[in-house]
Amino acid sequence: MRNHNPVSRFLSSKPSRKRAIEAMCAHCMGCTQDHFEPTTKADIRNCSAPHCPLYFYRPYQPANSTPKSKID
Repeated sequence: MRNHNPVSRFLSSKPSRKRAIEAMCAHCMGCTQDHFEPTTKADIRNCSAPHCPLYFYRPYQPANSTPKSKID
């Protein structure tokens, strides 16, 4: 069975930058190692925290999307 929980996947696999960002964004949306909401990916896609350092790197974005502007 495939592990859809980004936090659990990060903790059980070889760490990578991509997995770390996925796990941090999922954690921000309320996901824990033992709890995963099916709407987590949509919540991350619709993140409303542009001041977050990971905002422009968050996963689950369309491939052709470009940031409107970077916040200093």
